[in-house]
Amino acid sequence: MKRHKRGLQNYLPRRQSYVRTEGSILIELACGASLMLVFSLLCADIGMVVFGVDINDRACRDAARAAALGGSTSESVALASAALKAHGADGYYFTSPQLVLPISYNDYGGNPPAQTSPYVQITTSTIARVPFAPVDFFGAQFLKNGTISFKQTYTFPLLKAK
Repeated sequence: MKRHKRGLQNYLPRRQSYVRTEGSILIELACGASLMLVFSLLCADIGMVVFGVDINDRACRDAARAAALGGSTSESVALASAALKAHGADGYYFTSPQLVLPISYNDYGGNPPAQTSPYVQITTSTIARVPFAPVDFFGAQFLKNGTISFKQTYTFPLLKAK
């Protein structure tokens, strides 16, 4: 049986060739930062849209509740318009909610059919401007003119039915 000489060379790792990687971390950081910027701008736009929907939804609900107190169509329109004034907006990012006319006021002449109650139906609209929509993303614009319109409709039973 022959014994091989084992030298120190067998225990040392082989020398590997190293690739220069000093600049690659900067490229990765730049790519990651640009993606984070795009996602941040998109989140800001989505946040403004959600806030605009919430403003219009609350305003429509309050206007319909106020209109349900009216005894006639004209009185309900006046009450709904007064309720909408409480939901004023800044005018730049969000317009104040507006009443869409005509409203549906149905009291059935004081004699509603069976299983039916008199009601009033209100529709409101508002416009939201998203802050970063005019920025082009590879040539595609997200929204026209950076604005988006919302409409909401609520139906409430009349509280002062004949």
